[in-house]
Amino acid sequence: DLDAIRSNVATLKRSAGDAAVMAVVKADGYGHGMVQSATAALDAGAGWLGVAMADEALELRRSGITAPVLAWLLGPGDDWVSVVASGVDVGVYATWALRDAAAAAQGAGRPARVHLKVDSGLGRGGAQPADWPELVAAAAKAQADGTVEVVGIWSHLAYADQPGNPTIEAQRIAFEDALEVATQAGVEPSVRHLANSAATLRLPQCHYDLVRPGVAVYGLS
Repeated sequence: DLDAIRSNVATLKRSAGDAAVMAVVKADGYGHGMVQSATAALDAGAGWLGVAMADEALELRRSGITAPVLAWLLGPGDDWVSVVASGVDVGVYATWALRDAAAAAQGAGRPARVHLKVDSGLGRGGAQPADWPELVAAAAKAQADGTVEVVGIWSHLAYADQPGNPTIEAQRIAFEDALEVATQAGVEPSVRHLANSAATLRLPQCHYDLVRPGVAVYGLS
């Protein structure tokens, strides 16, 4: 029901306040049809789209969608060059991924737009805090070299659907600490993002510049 998706995104946009909305349309729009869901979300005011895989991002571009897209699960052997050439942002969690992004930029003839992910406590993707300074320093150097542009810094919450869970504030503080490390290294992203669906609706302290609702776009509780 594309009208329901539009209505849900409009509600999420109101909840997000001043933060932009990234509608997550991975896994074929959670089974609802990726391109149709993406178009409906953009119609309702979403400013970004989020996907997991390279082929999902490229399908959005082939469909004529020009809005900002973040693909966060590119791995070794993926077509980084095509993704970077199409202007899709890529998630980077480790120095090997930063190197792949920089190499893709050379092939694409444009800087790779990267979002550095820190693991603030979920334990599912992201640089560990001990490895974060090295990644940020490498990103700062690559940005100075002109091969990457650090567009975002982000993380993901474990228990945002349980307001009051102590992990929420612990993760927010860990995220703030990671942002400070980046600032000290001279990395100033244009978007900082932490909030998933539940945090978009219930945790304004986690909104930052961009929120990433997924299941809520489709009406799941």
